[in-house]
Amino acid sequence: MKYLVYGMLGLFVFVGVQNAFAGEGDTSETSLNAGVTWTDGNSDTLRANAGIEFEGRREALGAIRAGAEGNYGYSRVDGERDRDTDNASAFFNARKTITERTFASLNSTFLYDGQAGIDYRFVVGPNVGTFLVKQERTELSVEVGPSYLWEKVDDQTDDFFVVRFAQRFDHRLSDTARIWQEAEYLPKSDDFEDYLLNSEVGVSASLTERTSLRMVLQSRYDSTPAADKERHDITVITGVSVTL
Repeated sequence: MKYLVYGMLGLFVFVGVQNAFAGEGDTSETSLNAGVTWTDGNSDTLRANAGIEFEGRREALGAIRAGAEGNYGYSRVDGERDRDTDNASAFFNARKTITERTFASLNSTFLYDGQAGIDYRFVVGPNVGTFLVKQERTELSVEVGPSYLWEKVDDQTDDFFVVRFAQRFDHRLSDTARIWQEAEYLPKSDDFEDYLLNSEVGVSASLTERTSLRMVLQSRYDSTPAADKERHDITVITGVSVTL
């Protein structure tokens, strides 16, 4: 049931955003990403990743990025199967241009991570930002604003204000290859030593007109994790992306 709820959440985000950019003259792209690693014999393991992302621009609405993904994995030792990867996430970011270089935005993220003891973590809030670089192939932006966080970690619920500092870099190396990098720092508003630090670095290159090979490194750091859990989680994902 838990996976169904989180999957439906991501689907609703995708469908709603895609419909908002259904008009003529709008630019948008939807991609489906997937990757699987499986071994059998001396080792018995499975790692699977699936996700969907949407990026679009509309003159009257601005720019929107949204998506959802899930990761699952297990290993079998001496006949006992141990689930060692179990998480799902979704994000939504809408930008409205103020001037050529500045913008207002609304950002929200959702995370479930069974291995980290996170039943849910939901963050939403407004931001203001500016483009430090804005060229045809390259964009570098920063944004900041207040957000509110709700979470259930280690069977304990909590909610509080955080301050969101974020940065995103996107560069098209060519018509068939691009790299991107983003990071966000989310300290508790009344205690900057209690914070979350999330980042991602990725590269993709076209294989055909609609398919691309992609590699992504994701990092999540929680200064106050659940009991007996590590502060830092790193995930490397390789797979294929299909433009719908």
